[in-house]
Amino acid sequence: MKKQLFQVFCLLLLVSATFFSCKKSSDGNVINQAVKVDAPLPENDTHIITMSGDMLPSSSIVVSRNDEKYNTFYGPQVQMGNGRVRSWINITHSGVPLAIGVEMTDGALSGLPTDPEDHMAATYILMLHQKAMDVTPFKHIMVNWNVMGHEPPHVYDVPHFDFHFYKVSHEEVMNTTDPVKFNIFPPAGFIPDLYFNPGGGVPMMGSHWIDLLSPEIQPPASPQHADFTHTFIYGSYDGAVTFVEPMITLATLAGGGTVLKPYRQPMYFSPSGTNYPTRYCIWKDNTNGRHYVALDQMMMR
Repeated sequence: MKKQLFQVFCLLLLVSATFFSCKKSSDGNVINQAVKVDAPLPENDTHIITMSGDMLPSSSIVVSRNDEKYNTFYGPQVQMGNGRVRSWINITHSGVPLAIGVEMTDGALSGLPTDPEDHMAATYILMLHQKAMDVTPFKHIMVNWNVMGHEPPHVYDVPHFDFHFYKVSHEEVMNTTDPVKFNIFPPAGFIPDLYFNPGGGVPMMGSHWIDLLSPEIQPPASPQHADFTHTFIYGSYDGAVTFVEPMITLATLAGGGTVLKPYRQPMYFSPSGTNYPTRYCIWKDNTNGRHYVALDQMMMR
């Protein structure tokens, strides 16, 4: 195992200069012109988001509180591709958050920007409902579309999305530009073990920490190796953890399958005294044709 990790470490060092070169972002959302675009989602939607009933004992995304009633609160919608996308959160009637995530209409996975250099067109800023900010550490979500993926070759160079759940405001992210601060890492214990940072960062995004245990990172000859479909990344800047990020291929989202994946937790959290998720989920609701990415199984930290 140590030998494999050393090999991975060397590989990441070689590609660190260009690993995230295709992930620049901005605060602009360019609307794609398409022949057919999904109709706007209801502004005062009372629909409750639930998990696929054939994948869990309960039809609810709620895991530990299946018997407690809850509501879904939505953020403003944004056009993405030929569809719509928005943030949401499930909160029980007693005020406990259950899941926070992104809802995409089916058209949002088509008609996406095709120019890999047009980062503005491929960036979508999702504001959160105030209730989401009151009970979680998150301030907004930034979705980035990577039409050609990014380096290293044969690992992440496939079409995929980055779902950045930020603990800082959008204005602060836009000021994430100091190359020195990219390399000021959080104190020990704020990033889980066996997450690796190759150094540097992406302006207006942050510095990325890669899970060395992810299947796509393992050597190709290793029995643990598998092609990239989804993974989980931590992000930092100026000594603080600023985001968490499910990174998911277009094929995985479009395929409509369900993924329920716990991710490793750090020892320490900042800010404390709020609810942090411990798992990411991917699924499609076949009753309305919408796709979902969520963070759930919240714990008070």
